[in-house]
Amino acid sequence: MWSKMVVEDKKKKILESALKLFIEKGIDNTSTSLISKEAGVGTGTLYLYFETKVDLISELGTSIQEESLVSFLDLIESSVGCESLEKFWLERVEWGVNNPDKYKFMIQFKSSPYNIKNTNVKIPDHEKKLLNLIEDGIKNKILKDLHPNYISKFFSAHVLFTVEYIIQTKTKEREIFFE
Repeated sequence: MWSKMVVEDKKKKILESALKLFIEKGIDNTSTSLISKEAGVGTGTLYLYFETKVDLISELGTSIQEESLVSFLDLIESSVGCESLEKFWLERVEWGVNNPDKYKFMIQFKSSPYNIKNTNVKIPDHEKKLLNLIEDGIKNKILKDLHPNYISKFFSAHVLFTVEYIIQTKTKEREIFFE
């Protein structure tokens, strides 16, 4: 039991250090030796937990993505139509504002070649469910009749810009930006 806790603590420290450095220096400009040094472990120890730097990046990205989507399924199940889209949007904005480093990493990660390996997310249908919400909004004439993938990308970009704006201005306003 004790050794499992030590293992998890070291792994957590490595992931936290990697996150910090990826935000400061960028994914490609951060070496495993720098991550090891920041985490206070040997580089060999890092490789006990992660076979490659890509594995570390992928696990960090997957865990943050899962964390950010935890309440997504509950929102879908408890809401209908545009109400679900608004709740989902607000939840995404709040998560980004409350977790700025993780949010910044996810922006880097999603546009990086390392995201290709990210197929282990435990909420694999989240994009499909968002598209279903959008299709319902189009069908019910709540949303403009545009391609659902376009609306989904616009939705995601709008969340990104809103999070950035709220972080920079420290505004408390949220709902007005959805409208």
